[in-house]
Amino acid sequence: MTGPAATALPGRMRAAVWHGAGRPLTVEELPTPQVEEPGDVVIRVRAAMFGASLVRAVTIGHPRMTPPSVLGTLVAGDVVAVGDAVRRLAPGETVTLDPHPPCGRCDQCDDGLPALCATRSGVTPGAHAQYVRIRPPVTAHARHVPPGVSPATAMLTEIVACVLDATDTAGIGPGQDVLVIGCGPVGLIQVRLARLRGARQVLCSVNHPWRRELVRQAGGVPVDSGDVSADHVAALTRGRGPHVVVEAVGSAATYSSAFDVVRDGGTVVGFGGCPPGTAIPLDINAVHYRRIRILGSYHYKPGVFEEAARLLETGRLDLESLLTHRIPLERIADAVAIARLPDCLVPVVEP
Repeated sequence: MTGPAATALPGRMRAAVWHGAGRPLTVEELPTPQVEEPGDVVIRVRAAMFGASLVRAVTIGHPRMTPPSVLGTLVAGDVVAVGDAVRRLAPGETVTLDPHPPCGRCDQCDDGLPALCATRSGVTPGAHAQYVRIRPPVTAHARHVPPGVSPATAMLTEIVACVLDATDTAGIGPGQDVLVIGCGPVGLIQVRLARLRGARQVLCSVNHPWRRELVRQAGGVPVDSGDVSADHVAALTRGRGPHVVVEAVGSAATYSSAFDVVRDGGTVVGFGGCPPGTAIPLDINAVHYRRIRILGSYHYKPGVFEEAARLLETGRLDLESLLTHRIPLERIADAVAIARLPDCLVPVVEP
């Protein structure tokens, strides 16, 4: 069911296979995904993400992943084959993917919560392979990557969309003071987006000295993580604390700090994912009398992925400095160690 311009695909390909928690990733030969249905598209992978969630999966496991499997969902690459029903994609085009678009039919979508859609689509087998197959509805949300935008930068569109949704949900806007707790890729993207939204000042906690300059380049003010206290942050925000605090680390200690430093009437955004069962003591009386808003942020609404892509395509959001390490497939066994290096922000797997 391939279109007339489809590329002949090899029968076998190389892929990184995960065999369970605590076991190293191995490079193996697997069948190359092929177009099987009219709506299928096969992509040759140019760049795939190896982020913190995959580090956790490889080392301690993941509740939604069953070994053996090929990991990875964030990907950019070249279209090499399309099904007969595919009209908007053609071989030779470079695309990036919205890996989990909402189905529009489940209870969550019906309740106006498409970001929590219960239907999980994605790529087959996984992004850490030479080729992947996508199917509807992912094919409908593939985004063309224009000249001038690298595949590795385009691969980050999904992360930008998540942070952009948090920015909009929190109502970050002109004249506000914002504190971002966390100086990883998410934190640095959040600093940039808050500044683009007109925030007066964006503080960012830093636990790696060399990242202070990255925060400044993003338009933020670095604050040593040990100095994220109510008194110190208030002194930096005209004595009142930040309007919005975005927790982008995912630990009990940093979530507690977020509630300590936010101003009266301010908003705490829970972006960082924590291990199941993580809890913090919370003075509900203080939340009540201080009128603090607590917002969880996960994934994004329809249309946000496209808005994130436009920010990257127009150059308003330059993320090339975050792409610190390249990992060829042959070195995938080193991916966890590389991702844990102090100077690693975004490790890019390049099959």
